[in-house]
This record gives sequence, structure tokens and C-alpha cells, in this order.
Amino acid sequence: MKAGERIVAHAVVPLDFTYNYRVGQYIERYIKALGEKKIMAVKCQDCGRVFVPPRKICGTCNRILDEWVEVGPEGTIEIFTIGHVKLNKGLVEKIDKPSIIAMVKLDGASSLLPCVINGLDPEKVKKGLRVKAVFKEPPEDSLFDLDHFEPVG
Repeated sequence: MKAGERIVAHAVVPLDFTYNYRVGQYIERYIKALGEKKIMAVKCQDCGRVFVPPRKICGTCNRILDEWVEVGPEGTIEIFTIGHVKLNKGLVEKIDKPSIIAMVKLDGASSLLPCVINGLDPEKVKKGLRVKAVFKEPPEDSLFDLDHFEPVG
């Protein structure tokens, strides 16, 4: 600001957008399987890597992935972070209880799946912790049918 100028108004505009788009045949099949409490992945027939969520092309071999396999529902936390805020319509809000966001390597998968971890104090989360998928009841045929992960046992 220049000398003598002052702020007259300060506005915060919340963001509230609804998007409708086709996810494609790979993610559509993945979502339908989540509604059946299954986690589906695709396997590369050249290098053997297994990708979840599924993708059409193997980034290593450049091969079209058309072999479907079921993975999980258990896996291991590989990396994680603790969240103390959330976004609500574009605005940052503090949350009462910290949340755990992790990248989980599901049993049988080569790639990592981003997920929320519930049922665990943030101080107890660690790399290598075994977790299992918890599915929404009843399913809604959406990505949110895989609700969260929680510790095994």
C-alpha cells in the first residue's frame, strides 16, 4: 500500500462448486467394486506392478493395463501426516480432534492409496502400522464407499 491508503473492506468469498463428470471406465469399475466391499487394482503383465487406484497405462512399461486383481483390504501405513485444520468451502477451519491422513500400501499392491485413518490417537500412528479398510453402510456407489482405515486388531 502507498502512504495514506487504507483498507476499506476485506471480503472472504467461500468456494462452493459442484462438479459432475465421467470418471472413465477404470475408476468406474473401481467405484462399483467399493460398493461390494472390494478394492480392485490393475496389474501390469510386463513388470508385475499392481496399481490402486487403477490406471490405464503402466508408467514403467508404457503398457495398457487390462488385468484386474483384488487387493487388500488390509495394508501398511507407509507415510502419514497429522491434520489440525480442514477446508470447508474454501475456508480453513480448525478441527476439534487432529486427523490422520496416510498413504497405505495395500496387501498385493505396488502403489500407495491415500486414506484417512480413524480409531487411533495421532501420537500412536507410525510407519509400518497395519490397518484395514472400513466401508460405508449402506454403500452409495461413490468413492466414499471406502470410508476410512483403522488399525488391525
